[in-house]
Amino acid sequence: MKTTLTLALSLLASSAFAGISYSNQADISPAHSNIRLADVRFVSLPSKTEVRQIPGCNPNGEISQVCTEVVVLESEPAVQATVTFRDGVSNDPENREGYLTLNLDPADFSAADLAALEGASQGRWDFGGRQARVRKSWAAKNLELSTALVTRTIQVVDTRNSRLCPVGEAGTTLPGCVEDIQYKPASTKVREVKISVK
Repeated sequence: MKTTLTLALSLLASSAFAGISYSNQADISPAHSNIRLADVRFVSLPSKTEVRQIPGCNPNGEISQVCTEVVVLESEPAVQATVTFRDGVSNDPENREGYLTLNLDPADFSAADLAALEGASQGRWDFGGRQARVRKSWAAKNLELSTALVTRTIQVVDTRNSRLCPVGEAGTTLPGCVEDIQYKPASTKVREVKISVK
């Protein structure tokens, strides 16, 4: 009975050990422009989470509830830099600004610099006040943004050497058809966005 109960409880909760991926660079479309470092914050990001069932929740009730919740078990610090750009790909005139977030390793900064940034990162909605000015000054002192047009090698479908199944009107492949997809290298131009520590 104890073994059955333990197995049942382990099925109700599943853990994820994602960890934090620190990176100071990202690739965006070369069509994007007006790239700038908009904000920087000291944050605590979830590094270990667990999905748990909510006790007494009925997913098949009248309002079709979501009966799981994500619980943060462990967190790690990061210096989170937000880069904004003018979106040169989207045709939506109301959605012309894009952004990307880079998580920098706190080990790259001094304890005094981290303490100053942490003090200015308390208000999540402070975009133009005193804390925002402190973060802007901190970024100017500690970080440098650079961009470059670079060539990357990517993998694309090799249509000549692949077997692709025809797709019917319902969006599914025809019965009995087995795809064999082969890939080949190709080159593409991207704009590399990089944040360096001064």
